[in-house]
Amino acid sequence: MTRLALAALLALAACDNGDATPDWSRMITQPKLLPYGESDLFADQRAMRPVPAGTVARGWIADPARRTGRTAAGDVAEIPLPVTRALLDRGRRRFAIVCATCHGTAGDGDSAVARNMQRRRPPSLYEPRIIALAPGALYRVIADGYGLMPSYAKLLEPDDRWAVIAYVRTLELSRTARLDALPPQIRDEATRALPGGLPGGRP
Repeated sequence: MTRLALAALLALAACDNGDATPDWSRMITQPKLLPYGESDLFADQRAMRPVPAGTVARGWIADPARRTGRTAAGDVAEIPLPVTRALLDRGRRRFAIVCATCHGTAGDGDSAVARNMQRRRPPSLYEPRIIALAPGALYRVIADGYGLMPSYAKLLEPDDRWAVIAYVRTLELSRTARLDALPPQIRDEATRALPGGLPGGRP
């Protein structure tokens, strides 16, 4: 008798309570308009509506040169943003996060990752062929990838790419620029920053 009672209880517990109310907490059962579906809310019965005139995507950059690194004439020859200390600092931070892993913190291609790569190592950013590249060409390498380097478009938004390029140009100048070619104020600041001043005891 006890077994029969337990079986009856289990059978009752397994029965549906008859409540037909859908579970709206689950997104799969929530009422919604699907792409390319129909809707009685609109005269044309289309659920998917055209965007209002003038609508642009969040983060959209209207200037094609700034957005793509190219113009009708080819690769952008100048960084299309004011190169300020803030932009360089932004580029330095992004470079340290995204680029230094392979190219090294100094940009010379010496990093733990590079030293353990079995295939071709990342190049030094001080190679003449890289220094000769236009900013727009560097932009496209970051956005599209090149060789073994993948695209970093998902990690660096357009203005971050320009910031990194500005910082890379700064690194290149730090290795290649002649002190006597700098503007007087910057030359004086650089001279004061050198330990012991200029070689040969010059002021």
